[in-house]
Amino acid sequence: MRTVITFLLAFSLTGTVHAQQPSSSLASLVTHLEQQEGPLPELPRKEAKRTLPQLRQRYQRGLQAGTTCYLTANVLNESATPEPLVVEVAAWQAGQVTGRIVRLSPEGRTIAGALVTFEETVILDWLLLRPNGTEEGNYVGKYLDLEERLAALSIK
Repeated sequence: MRTVITFLLAFSLTGTVHAQQPSSSLASLVTHLEQQEGPLPELPRKEAKRTLPQLRQRYQRGLQAGTTCYLTANVLNESATPEPLVVEVAAWQAGQVTGRIVRLSPEGRTIAGALVTFEETVILDWLLLRPNGTEEGNYVGKYLDLEERLAALSIK
């Protein structure tokens, strides 16, 4: 099953994905991270790290109006334990990122929470959401979604 996931992930990483609504993939990513036990998968993290310098340059030049940049990063939680969280980027300068932690409301909508600052070195993944609902990046989220769909297929 891992081989199939790897092949499908490699195939799906090459293009832009159309989300059903602008925050559906973001909400899915936040949900996956909250439920994730153990480390995040290595293959999508490697691709995210490989493409991160281009994202940084694009962010610093200025993104298209209405496009939002999110990063998944190992941020220290209240008990000083690293935890993978999604952060809506507010500033990204000199290797430091500042943004708001994204959580899900009880209704399942994404909401921006506490402000956090962290080093670029703890970034695990990235996601650009455009106003028309298309996304770019989200390698970990796509991988986890695919893994979940394949697991559901094998149960039937």
